[in-house]
Parts: sequence; structure tokens; C-alpha cells
Amino acid sequence: MSAMRRRKRVKLPGREEPEAAPIPGGSNSGSSGPATKKRAAGSEAEPETAPIPVAATRKMPPDVKPRPGGIVQQWGKIPRGLIEGYRLEKLMGEGSMGAVFKAEQLSLHRPVAIKVLSPRLAHNERFLKRFLREARAVAKLNHANVVSGIDVGQAGEFHYFVMEFVEGPTLLDMLQDTLPVDPMTSAKLILQVARALEHADRHGLIHRDVKPANVIITLKGGVAKLCDLGLAKHVDEDGGDTSEGRAMGTPLYISPEQARGQADIDIRSDLYSLGATFYHALTGRPPFAGPTHAVIMAKHLTEPLVPVRDRRADVPPGCAAVCECLLSKDRDDRYGSPTELIVELQDVIDGNWEPEPLIKTRRRSRRRRFR
Repeated sequence: MSAMRRRKRVKLPGREEPEAAPIPGGSNSGSSGPATKKRAAGSEAEPETAPIPVAATRKMPPDVKPRPGGIVQQWGKIPRGLIEGYRLEKLMGEGSMGAVFKAEQLSLHRPVAIKVLSPRLAHNERFLKRFLREARAVAKLNHANVVSGIDVGQAGEFHYFVMEFVEGPTLLDMLQDTLPVDPMTSAKLILQVARALEHADRHGLIHRDVKPANVIITLKGGVAKLCDLGLAKHVDEDGGDTSEGRAMGTPLYISPEQARGQADIDIRSDLYSLGATFYHALTGRPPFAGPTHAVIMAKHLTEPLVPVRDRRADVPPGCAAVCECLLSKDRDDRYGSPTELIVELQDVIDGNWEPEPLIKTRRRSRRRRFR
């Protein structure tokens, strides 16, 4: 970056703050970095720069935790008034493509989340396409269990996407704090995500990256919201990163057909990833693990699943049966749609679930295979 330049100060009603502020790296300890001097009668004016603090309300998964020397630091000074109509407040997380900030929408005085694409990737057609595809995907969806989109645009060299701000931990945070989660609590959260997938399926969208880190639980009401549609695609879309031979997704939760790099995936791939998420919530561990991504994906393809109740005996049989059906390696043996899953999972939660005779289960699998 070029040498730091002084920027024009922006006055907001009732307060005066700097327009530009450096983004700190380091761990997510809740510290806001060097203290900002408050203005008082007879004191010196507040400093020209004030650090945007790292948010402390949500733990950062390892893959998005702010880090020294990360891309945010490489951007140099980030103007708080970068995007017209919004004011950046906190760094929520940082990933390989960019960063997410908590901001205030000035016209409505409400908090929002803004995802900003790294400027070095703005000229990379593949990354820009993926970024804009997420914005278009979220714009199609309007559901209580999906993080909603608000705005998308470009400010100078920065491409941005404004979303609903959801205050609360991710399901991954819950799993790290309380292992494992109560089975029926897990079932109710998975049911909500299934409803989000049902809504996406009706709009022809496949998420392709369902995992605990992409499920946020609201502090008020405990509502599960599916987020991060950066890998989402329409079922009829082809080309780019959806082409044959390219594995897309997170290895711990990836479906076998995604691990193989198949291009003709459908909503049943999301159901497998939801099953892997459910398995993690019920047992305290993902279904498969290994030293490398390649090893983990190979296990999704070939290694038999350890039954849920072998890992945790107090899991109700209905929860275990639903989870294991979702994790069938052959997608024809899974639920055919989120709606089928919702019906059965609701029976489990309501206490109406009964195991199906083996012959009936096999017949149902054959119907799915030849439909």
C-alpha cells in the first residue's frame, strides 16, 4: 500500500469521529486495540485515526479469525465511511476472500453486516463472480431461517454486500462450548436449517457449504439462520467452479458427490452436509476426520459411518435414524427433499416417530433411485 494519507473528517450528528481507521489484526480477544482518546472540554482534539475494534459478541472460527499480516492489514487504512449510507464499526471476521464488518445503516439507525471483497481479488473474474453470485442468491431468498440481503454495490475499488446483522453464536461456537449438544435441541436446530434448505430448493438453489460455522443462533429466540451462500449455485448453472472434477465445500461436511467433483449435484448434497452437521451436534465430533483434506474426503466416499448411538448411547433412536439416513453415501438412499426430512424430523421432535420395517425402507430407497 502507498504511504498513509490524511483523509477528510466526516461529522455525524451528535459526534465527531474519524473517517478512516486501521483494522487491527491479532486474536479475537475482545480488545479494541489502542485506546481512542475521548474529546473533552479543554483537551486536545481526538486523534486522526481510531482503530475499528474486533467484535467480541461472536467467536471467530479458525478459518476466519483476524490474524496479524492478514488481508485486512494489507488493505491499509479502511475508511469508516467507505460505503455511502453506512458506517463501519467492528471487524467481525476475516477470510481468504475478504472481511465482514458490523456497521450502522445511517438512514434507519440499525446494525447490519457488510462483507467486503479483498481489492486484490476484485479483478479476478472467478472470485468476483462467486462474490456476486452470493449476493444474487441471498436476494432470491426471504425466509426466517436465512440471513437476508439488503444491498450490494461497489465503492471505489471495494465490492461490498450488505446483509442482516444477526447477534449470536454459530452452531460451531455452541459445539466448542458444550460438547455434545442436547439431542432434542440439536434436532430442533437442524429442523430450522432444513426449512431454510426447503426454501432454497424451491428457488432452485443449492448451498454447497452447509456446516456448523454457517448456522447462526440468534440470542433472542434461539432462531437458527443459515448464512454464507458464497458457494451457492442454481441447479441449472454450469461452468466456473461448478465444473466436473472440482471439489467444492468443506471437507469435514462435504457430500461424497461433491468430494468426487461431480457437476450434477442437487439438494441431496446439502442434506448430506446437514446430516454431517447433525452428527457433529449429536456426538461431539464430525462423522469423519483425518490429517489432510484428501484423507477426510476419501473417508466420506469409502469408510463406513460409525453409528450415532455407538458414539453416544443416550441419543434417541429417531434422531440417530434421521441422521444416518442423511449420511447415506448413495444420494438415492437419503431423503429425496428437505420436505421429506422436515416431516420425519418433526415426528421425532413430537414423539410420533416409529422405526420403519426394513423391507419398507428398502422399497422407499428403490423408489427414490428410479423416480
